[in-house]
Amino acid sequence: MNEEQNMQMANLLLDAIDTGMLNENTIGMFNCWYLNALFEVTRCMSDGKNLYLHIKNYLENINIHRLKKKEKIIVGFIANYSSSWIGDELFELFKQSNRFVPYVYLISNHNVQKDEMISEYKENLEYFQQKKNLQVVQTLDLDTGRQYTWEEVGVKPDLCIWLTSWTELFREQYHLLNYPLDVLHMYVPYGFMLAQDKTGRYVFDQYNKLIHNVAWKIFEDSQCAVEMAEKYTFVGSSNAVYTGSPKMDGLYQTHADIIWDALRRKAGNPTAKKIIYAPHHTVSEDDIIVFSTFADNYQIMLSLAKKYGNDTVWVFKPHPHLKYKAIQAGIFKDMNEWKEYENQWRNLQNADVIDEGMYDELFVNSDAMILDSVSFLAEYLYVHKPLLQLMRKEQRYNDVGDRLIKVHYVADGKDEEAIERFLQEVVLGGKDNKRELREEFFVKNFDYRNIYEKSAAENIFEQIKKCF
Repeated sequence: MNEEQNMQMANLLLDAIDTGMLNENTIGMFNCWYLNALFEVTRCMSDGKNLYLHIKNYLENINIHRLKKKEKIIVGFIANYSSSWIGDELFELFKQSNRFVPYVYLISNHNVQKDEMISEYKENLEYFQQKKNLQVVQTLDLDTGRQYTWEEVGVKPDLCIWLTSWTELFREQYHLLNYPLDVLHMYVPYGFMLAQDKTGRYVFDQYNKLIHNVAWKIFEDSQCAVEMAEKYTFVGSSNAVYTGSPKMDGLYQTHADIIWDALRRKAGNPTAKKIIYAPHHTVSEDDIIVFSTFADNYQIMLSLAKKYGNDTVWVFKPHPHLKYKAIQAGIFKDMNEWKEYENQWRNLQNADVIDEGMYDELFVNSDAMILDSVSFLAEYLYVHKPLLQLMRKEQRYNDVGDRLIKVHYVADGKDEEAIERFLQEVVLGGKDNKRELREEFFVKNFDYRNIYEKSAAENIFEQIKKCF
């Protein structure tokens, strides 16, 4: 909408509040377009933040007061990919309560062709319904690709927990702007936000998108994230709550060592050091953020795994998008060549390939990681093991990433000697000189369990439950 249209809608919203036309019974007649219009108008005003927050809080309090009267509150987990799932514990906490009824609302992505969209949707639907055995609200006709209306779906959420910030991938009634204002929105970030681009604007995509300024609550993974929200979000940290990330709950637990035990048996060494190699997908300089060093070292890493075959076991864990990006970049001619490379890892006496699924067991029972990833820089702190970040000159970090990279080992992605030195001295030699530095940073900024003595899922559930 243009400036004049935003002003008109903002004034309509303010007039409806002033006259009492907007109340518990009528709030659902307005949608998030009105709140977004107010946001667009007030963000240009000198004291606009306070006005916007005043109205936003007023609307939220109407909904809280209204929902307190309901016997059952419908909670919708808004998901578009199985990979965005944050774990089962939070869903189960809602399910076991007497107050809430949870559903997964699986929404289709409209950034692909229709046939691909339907195929992708079917795969995700199977994951949530059959593998996870969760209550799923299907929003797409699998024959035609048409989205169902709320009336056809039959169950509209009172509370939405968004598992993605990319709300523009959704269309029609499932786009955030088209939700009625009688729905309270929350957001649980999927990963740790550490990257920056060369323009310096990427951090605003991480912290100042529509969901960040419309959400009732954002459940942050770290104290650092709350500080970033205060700095970069229009509404500051007013809706940011440090609970920890449910994805990290599993990293506080012990797990059966099935994957690594099998690799050690395959290698014939029950004490072999266990190493994860996790390359990122951003191989092209044209990517918004550029982190991957894969083109420079994919053969180096394979040769090091071979060279230390008697002392180490490896899991090659590429980002799921890397195979496509590597082919686009000409690293591999086609998918067959990519599969040949994967098979070179599988055929080693001391290695395997894992590229999908939750990775708690893999991380917790490992000894080290070599990567050029982003979120893993924070996630691997939870297992208290050393990692080596492979660098390239195009890599950029935000405020938190800049602080975090200093507590890890780093090496140029082309420097085979430096990578091998990490293997020899830190992994095999046990000279982890950065351990204390990592632990201090972790406890201060990321160790929510030490603060709250409960899981992130429990923290989030309690934050919601106490309001109703």
